[in-house]
Amino acid sequence: MVDTYLKIRCIIPSDLEEELPELLGPWGVLGTEIGGHSNGGVIIAVYLSGVDSGDVDGVCCLLTDRGARDIERETLAAADWLAGFRESTRPFEVGGSWWIDPHPDQPTAAPSGRRRLVVEPRMAFGTGSHESTQTILMALEEIEVKDRRVLDVGTGSGILALAAECMGADFVVGLDIDATAVWVAFETAQQQEWRSSVGFVLGPVECIGGGEFDIVMCNMITSSFLPLAPELRKRLSPAGIAVFSGLLASEVCYVSGALMEAGFIISSHSIHGDWASIVALAATAP
Repeated sequence: MVDTYLKIRCIIPSDLEEELPELLGPWGVLGTEIGGHSNGGVIIAVYLSGVDSGDVDGVCCLLTDRGARDIERETLAAADWLAGFRESTRPFEVGGSWWIDPHPDQPTAAPSGRRRLVVEPRMAFGTGSHESTQTILMALEEIEVKDRRVLDVGTGSGILALAAECMGADFVVGLDIDATAVWVAFETAQQQEWRSSVGFVLGPVECIGGGEFDIVMCNMITSSFLPLAPELRKRLSPAGIAVFSGLLASEVCYVSGALMEAGFIISSHSIHGDWASIVALAATAP
């Protein structure tokens, strides 16, 4: 784990906000905070690891080229930028059945009829507050998960893998190429109300062998998950279901076409704010 983090704060043109996930995708960005509006622009903060200052220079140049102004840099201790967020967050509902509790040390019981997931804000994506995570959590409510084999690609904090286990999945694997994410996912699993047996694996999809899964979940930005689509199709059982999120609402048609080329049948899509998810089936499904 790194000891310091770097923060870039600036004002971007309002029409650039929707493009941020794609623009920042190639860089080692740990998180992005969207603030209020100022003089026709949007205030943002971008957080990066303090290990490679080259990423900071690259992001600053990119944002400057796209019209950002008042760019400021700041070095933070590891606790600084998460401590305030942890303190301010409160448990919240997602969909019809989820209760996301960010405080493992001060638990809040889930309301009747809801499942409690403990997800402490840490150095991995997936606290349950982002629309792309919420769309998959809500999609799971419409899928028969009990006794199924589930693969979560780009697991981040592990929230989606743990949600599937909470719903009764028989076998769950959470996969990520980021060592920090896998470490955080292990920690998150230990904070749940049940003894988790999710297998968190560090590496690409190929490292899990040739087994098939009944449900494949993938919450990543479009440029990251589309190249994986053919390989994920191979991992889906003939009657399996795949749920993709992390795409912008404006990308639904494009992404649907690319998934069909990879061998999927598009079952449905949903839009939550500026973000969307797609539910797809194996093309060989009856």
